Amino acid sequence: MKNFLLRVSSFTAILLVALATNSAAQEATTNYQVNYNQVVSANPFAIILLPWYNGEYERKLSGKTTLGISGSRLPWGEDDGFYSMNAAFRYYPGPGETPFKGFYLGPRIGTFWVSYKDDEEAVDENSGPRLGLGAEVGYAWLLGSEQHLSISIGFGATRILGSDGGAIPVLRLVNIGWAF
Repeated sequence: MKNFLLRVSSFTAILLVALATNSAAQEATTNYQVNYNQVVSANPFAIILLPWYNGEYERKLSGKTTLGISGSRLPWGEDDGFYSMNAAFRYYPGPGETPFKGFYLGPRIGTFWVSYKDDEEAVDENSGPRLGLGAEVGYAWLLGSEQHLSISIGFGATRILGSDGGAIPVLRLVNIGWAF
């Protein structure tokens, strides 16, 4: 019985080492380092579900940081709507994470414009461009055999300066783009 247990434990140990070595080799070949400098993305689902349009361009600054610009438009009437232009700095802090891939966080700054007219066609006093500061967190993936397909999600908040209102939520349901 002692020999049988020794053989079973030896076989189990050899099997575990073989499986661990095999999975590590597979991970090394499929999780190679990407060296892209930019990503262009948009949220295609928002266009389908709402008349909400957004686009984003993100450029690599260093091995863990990027700078991006984005714009969005959400009309809710003939001449009324919400518009924004933002710049975002993103830091990818995790080990092995590179720009455009993994957990990110960072500050945002931008101009927000609310266009609103009441029933008497008078422009609301809160209409017009306003400066906003905020922060966001999110996660990004690069998919495909050459990892060009970018998918990212995230959220945050922006406070409009000189306004009595609260923070505006920053929501990235899902942006789909291309890394190059």
